[in-house]
Amino acid sequence: MENNITTTLTVEGNQQTTKRNPIARFFSAANRTRKKIVTSITTMVTMAMATAVTAFAEETAGEGGVVDGEAAFNQVIGFFATWIGRIGLVVAFVGGIMFALAIKNDDAEAKTRGLMTLASGFVVFALTLSLDLFGITA
Repeated sequence: MENNITTTLTVEGNQQTTKRNPIARFFSAANRTRKKIVTSITTMVTMAMATAVTAFAEETAGEGGVVDGEAAFNQVIGFFATWIGRIGLVVAFVGGIMFALAIKNDDAEAKTRGLMTLASGFVVFALTLSLDLFGITA
């Protein structure tokens, strides 16, 4: 099988010219364009990340005023923590059922999976109860 894609060099005086395959020329041009685009996008993203934006929130006390940012954050975290803790208890319950069925079938691998699921559910629940350790008051 003959390779028709190779380049040939012809010498004209002191200058060498290369006859290249048109497909190779296309991919070479596309690669140069791709490099320019990637460099431009990288520069834009870097400049956007380097630009700092400062936002000021007004803190007022009253019914029609602006809500305190930290109190709103703690309220949202408290809501999520409550539901994540409930999901952790459901996972622990499922792990307990898996462990009970593994005892019934005398399957060592299933017992291990059940206990690991049970423990992971209780760990998730315990983390949601310990928000004060992280400086978040629910």
